[in-house]
Amino acid sequence: MNGELVNAKVRYDNVAIALHWLTVLLIITLYGLGWYMVDIPRGTPERSFYFALHKSFGLTTALVVLVRLGWRFGHRPPALPDTLMHWQRITATAIHHLLYLFLLVQPLTGYISSSFSGYKTRWWGIPLPQWGWKNQVLNETFTEMHVICSVILLLLVVVHVCGALAHLYMRHDNVLGRMAPWLAGAASTEEAGKG
Repeated sequence: MNGELVNAKVRYDNVAIALHWLTVLLIITLYGLGWYMVDIPRGTPERSFYFALHKSFGLTTALVVLVRLGWRFGHRPPALPDTLMHWQRITATAIHHLLYLFLLVQPLTGYISSSFSGYKTRWWGIPLPQWGWKNQVLNETFTEMHVICSVILLLLVVVHVCGALAHLYMRHDNVLGRMAPWLAGAASTEEAGKG
């Protein structure tokens, strides 16, 4: 029982963990759809279907991120290990803040771009307000921003994943277990084996 209480203090709560992994699944889906749909010939029903699906998943991701932020403001995340140096703490915090920022900016640029495309934006079939009008220049500008943001977000995700794997395989601490409790035992076992 005591072990469970200690574990609860060093990891994120179940809601935060569920929202994190839901975000991961949504991001994987969005990149897969994004890379696939751009090669579909213009003016085809298939392209319209996948673009609409991509928009719905993107807006859902923005909603999930807003819920995550709200939850995080009300539920303090577990402290980082004392073994981390000051620059590592600053880097980890900066990466997390940038991830949240681009997880919001990315769907926002897509939504604005869509508003200037001349097509109605729907979220799972529900029509959303059109904030713009048909304007090719603005549509292309925000589409370009959307693409740039997608590259930055992907780079941030890669850095984030590399950092997590470094904690698991190089530092052998329990940082990854804070968000992936099923890996906490592996890190603890390795640490015990070294001692």
